[in-house]
Parts: sequence; structure tokens; C-alpha cells
Amino acid sequence: MRSPTWFALLCLSLLLVIIPLTVVKPGLPMTLKADEPAYYLMALSLAKDFDLQCELHDLGRLFDEYPYLATFNLILMTDDGWNSVFFGKPYIYSLFAAPFAGVFGANGMVAFNMALLLAMIWMGAVYLQRFNSTPMAGLFSVGFFLLSSGFAYVFWLHPEIFNMVCVAASLFLILHQFSPEHGDGRLAGLRHKIFGPNMRPAWSGAILALAAYNKPMLIAMALPSLFSLFKERRLRSILVWLAAAATSLAIVCGVAVFFTGHPSAYLGVERMGVQIFDPQQMPVQPVESPLALDTPTTNSWSWLVRVPEIDGSELVANIGYFIWGRHMGIIPYMPFAILSLLLFLLNRRDGAVRWVILGSLTAVGLFFLIWIPFNWHGGGGFVGNRYFVNVYPAFLFLVTTIRPGWFTAIGYALAGLFVGPLLFTPFGAPVPEPTLQAHVRSTPLRWFPLELGFRRKLPGYKGFSSSGAWFFGRKDSFETDNDDLLIHGATPVELWMFTQDPLTEGVFFVVENFAKDNLIKMDLAGSELELDFSGQDGPSQSRKIELVPGPPYARVKEGNRKLYAYRLRIRSRTGFIANAAQNAVRKFPVNDFYVGARLTYLGPKSSLESDMYSVDWGECQIPNRVIAGEIFVFAAELTNSSGVSWPASGPTQVNLAYHWLDSKGDRVETEERRTDLPRDVPPGRKIEVEQTVVALPEPGEYTLVLDLVRERVSWFSQKRSGSPCKAEVEIVRATQAGS
Repeated sequence: MRSPTWFALLCLSLLLVIIPLTVVKPGLPMTLKADEPAYYLMALSLAKDFDLQCELHDLGRLFDEYPYLATFNLILMTDDGWNSVFFGKPYIYSLFAAPFAGVFGANGMVAFNMALLLAMIWMGAVYLQRFNSTPMAGLFSVGFFLLSSGFAYVFWLHPEIFNMVCVAASLFLILHQFSPEHGDGRLAGLRHKIFGPNMRPAWSGAILALAAYNKPMLIAMALPSLFSLFKERRLRSILVWLAAAATSLAIVCGVAVFFTGHPSAYLGVERMGVQIFDPQQMPVQPVESPLALDTPTTNSWSWLVRVPEIDGSELVANIGYFIWGRHMGIIPYMPFAILSLLLFLLNRRDGAVRWVILGSLTAVGLFFLIWIPFNWHGGGGFVGNRYFVNVYPAFLFLVTTIRPGWFTAIGYALAGLFVGPLLFTPFGAPVPEPTLQAHVRSTPLRWFPLELGFRRKLPGYKGFSSSGAWFFGRKDSFETDNDDLLIHGATPVELWMFTQDPLTEGVFFVVENFAKDNLIKMDLAGSELELDFSGQDGPSQSRKIELVPGPPYARVKEGNRKLYAYRLRIRSRTGFIANAAQNAVRKFPVNDFYVGARLTYLGPKSSLESDMYSVDWGECQIPNRVIAGEIFVFAAELTNSSGVSWPASGPTQVNLAYHWLDSKGDRVETEERRTDLPRDVPPGRKIEVEQTVVALPEPGEYTLVLDLVRERVSWFSQKRSGSPCKAEVEIVRATQAGS
């Protein structure tokens, strides 16, 4: 410990490994996520019961530490119709974490993960010291492992960190040139026997086999080690590596058979995820017909050997997301991986072994992208790319000389931009609509493209349909009210608009403002518009606008069809709280939502200009005499004589309405009630609608005009072919009604 660098690493290690032990439970997190319940309860069961069977007291342990929220995804398995219930995930990570969980609970597993991360930092620093100064080696290794999405998985009771350290150790034992053993004592001799040149291939193979037991595709990371041994003509060592890997895997499978009767939780069993609401009741009950032995395993590894169906456009899009996606990309979540690649290309282009490392990394990435294109990023729970992070440590071994040295500073700067929030809020930021991916709301990450192909799998997002388009965005950025979007005020809001056909013409919106002195800016695929409401202080102000979008941002799959995606950006200068606005003319569904604008999508220009305004009026049973102020109802028959269906819902739906005319033919302002059509009315269809009318308060001779209106577009009578139904009506006082 003579070097200050190593002493600094020791101090950092002590700090980081102790922090997880101090988090008070129940606290952060409030409950377990993703597959954590199975891994955590397996560790406790191995530590306390020495088995992998899920029993009632196991559920009690879960609630002892997390009593406030239910657990929603405990993976269980059985092979006898749920008479015997076992935990349904690979056990090897939980086995190593069991001593820590047994003493410190979930905190102990996090501390174990942190210790594994620190082990990788130390290995990285020792490896890089061969080519660089000790301070530079330590600084780069700390940044590489600490400033990536891998750090977030320290706080997951998941095997990602375990798999990472297995990959790192396997490569380290082969690629690092160990110094000759110093001293001649017994300890030095023992160290030489255990980690000498002849034993390192055995350890390398045995350790990587543990990761491959969790994720078989990680076996691809054996290629660099085997190639390195082959290049050095150490054929015997290759056999030792392979034999050790096979022996390690056989032992792990044998222990699994001892505990559960099966070599893996993915072979020969039935699996399911269950919810735990009551620690006094098992979530599964025995069934009468147990799973037959020849029945395929539920959620098994059969997908590993199937022939994938490759969609070229989907693969290209996913590769883009894989590299620079906002939620999943290597660039924002693993900036030191990109720096490592650049350093390799700059300084050691002739490193054959390192080209094999790069090839293995590419093979693992493509495997996920091709075999599970719908799930390559990490399933239902992920921060960055949860599957690819398992092999992230291999990027470090691409690096030899760190030259130019300022690359390290760039890595720290990039990590500050993109990964910094993960370092300080690994459990997720306490924000409105919180998710583990809340960090993507920061400005730098909004520079990266949103993974539109995974829009329905991204936590913290929601969709909204209106006028044939589907809008998609963050839950905290907008709310909905019937057919309208309430846009958050004083903040940039990004929505995505999906249509079945490309938008080759202008589209119309109604923008309504409630805030004083507001300025609203809109940008739809390059078509920009600024609406200035400065100086207007009324109940509300609305404007109908037309935007002519440019080409779509992307084409994405929706089942067997393609959708066109357009980016819509809205920003308002200010906003208002709905329940605080005394002059608001509409009710809002969310009282504390800061509304910057109310947005209504009407549709493309051609749909609004379609000639649907031809109507044939049948009998309108309008009474010829009513009492002043009376509310009366009458039936009207009408036929759609146009060539276009009348929509009965949506922001431009067709309603039946009326207005009163005085003896001069002038319109009398009064309450005019709309009546919804009972259903969409196709061309040629006749319907009967009952219209409710409020009589004028002043007696006299009036004309009642019955008309159809396409909301927010036009009255039918304003079109040449849309003449209304009229009738003369005498309005009398109540005292005259009987005369």
C-alpha cells in the first residue's frame, strides 16, 4: 500500500461497501422490483433453511423487511402441479450472496454487489497499471466501473453485477500478465499454487461458467481467453480451461438437481410470476393435473435454439437504439465503453486478442438483438441495457495505453452529463410519476432518440388517441380531458404523434390558453408556430391553427402494420393550476396539474374538408307553442345524404343542435344544447334523435332552427347543401298556456 493511488482506492472501497449497510429498512426502496423477490428469498432460504423451496415462512421474511407494499413478481416453479414449490430463477448468485443476506438482509446483498463492483475496479486498475502510470490506471478504472449504468445494478438484488465480475475475472486471469511471486514464505507458495500460470486457465473457465449458467450466451466471452492461449501455443491450458468450465457447470447443475430435482430453473418445470399480498397464504395452490413430463417448460430456454425471424428494418432500428437510444444506448449509459473502443483503435489496432474481444462483444449484442428483438434491452425492468451490461467489463480489456490522457477527463465529463443522476439516485428520483428511468428527463438525455419501437414497454409513458392519431409521451408532461390534451406549463413537452398514413398536408389543432400573458410555441416535424397571448386576460382564449409537418421522424411497427411517427414539441411561457382559476370555463380532471395549454387535435386538412354536410330532414316534431323558459323534447328524423360517415365521437363529432331567430331573422343568444348522435351514421342511413330545447324567456313569435354541427369545424347550414330544419314557434307566458 505504498502508492497513494492504492490507498485512495482502499478508502473509496471502504466508503462504498459500508454505505449500503446503513440504509434503514423499510426505506429505499419501498418494495422489490423486477425479479428481485426470487433472488432475495432464495438467498435467505439458502442462508437459513439450506434449501430452495418456497414455503409460507419465506413470505413472512419478505414482509418483515418490506411490509408497506405488495410484491408483484415472485417467480416460482414446480414439476408436480404446485404441490412442491421452488423459486424459479437460477440460484448461483443467491448462493454466493446468502451469507451477506443472512446477516444483513437486503442491505447485505447490496453490500455484496458493491464489493463485487469494487473488485472489478481493483482488477481494472491492476490490469491497466501494466501499460500506464498507477494514478492514470486507477482513475480510468474507477470512472469505467463507477460511472456507468452498471453502478445502478449494485442496488438491484439481481445477478447483473455477479455476471459482470465473472466476465471481468475470467478475462483478467488470462490477459493480465502477473508479476513473479515475491518472497519465499508459505503464503507466497500457496498463492503461486492457487493462482500460478497453470491454474489461472482453470479459474478463468470455472468462473465464466457461473455467469453462463445465468445467461448461456455469455459463453461467447470465452473466445478471447481461448484465443489468447492458442496464440501463446498453450494448448494444454486450453484443455484445462474447457475442462474447468465443464466441471464448474456440472457442479452447479448438480447442486441445482440436489435442491430442486432439475439442473436449471428453465428446464423441465412450470414457472409463473405471482403477487404476494398476504404473508399468511401461499400464492399458488395445487392443481389436479400436474405438468406432464413431456410438456415444454413454461418460459424456458427453448428460444436459444430456435431459428429467429429477422426483420431487416427492425434490426437496423434496434441497432440504433442499442448504440444511442435514450433509455438503452451504449453512448449515454456506458460512455467509457466508447472511450475504450477509441483508445483501442488509436493505440493498438494490431492487438489480435482485443479484436476477438470486440468480436465477442458484438456477438453477444447481436444475439440479443436477433433472437429477442422484442426484449433485448432487459425485459420488464431495466436501467440502460440490462442484458448487455453483463459483458460491459470486457470493454476495459480493449484498452492498453491511455493516450491521449485527456480521454479520461472526457469520460468523466460525459458521465456527468448522462450517468450522473444514476450515481446520486440509484433507487430512482423522487419526481412526479416516478420510475427507475426518471433520469431520462434531464436535458442531456433528451438529445438522444426515444426508443419508439418500445413505446409500450417504457415505464413512465402513456398514450392517447384522438381523430385517428395516437399521441405518446411522458406521464408527467400531459394529462387528458375527454378529447383534449392538457400540456404542462413552463416546461418543454415532447409528444410523439403516430398515424397510419403519412401526413402530406396540413393538420389542424385548437390551442386554448387559460394563463395570463402566455406564449405558446409548437413544432410539429419542423413546422413551427408561435402563439402570443400577451395582454389577454379572459376566461380563456383559443385559436385554430394549421401546421404542415415535414417528413416523419421514423416508421415503426405496430403488429403487422407500419406507423408514421412525428415529433410534436410544445412549450408555454407559463401556466395555471386548474382549481385556482376562478374564471376557468371548463372543468379539469387533475386539480394540481400546471396547465400551460389545452390542445385539441382535429385531423388533417382533407378530413376536415370532406363533404359530409348533406342531410335530408324527415319529420321534425317541433311543437308550435311552448311556455317561456320551458325545457321541452321532440323527435327529429334525418338521413345522411352525403358520401361520408358522420362521426358520433371525437373532437370533430357531429351533433344535433339548434338556435332561435327573432321576427327579423336575427339570431337570439341563449343556451343552445347539443345532442349526441346515438352512433356513427354512414352514408344513406336514417336515424331518429330526440333534441332537448330550452325555450326563450321572453314571449313572442320566433323561428326554431334545427341544425347539425361538426364541432370545431362548421355548422351544416353554413355549407351550400346543408339547409336546416325550421319551424315557427310561439312562446307564451305560463298564464297563457291554457288559453
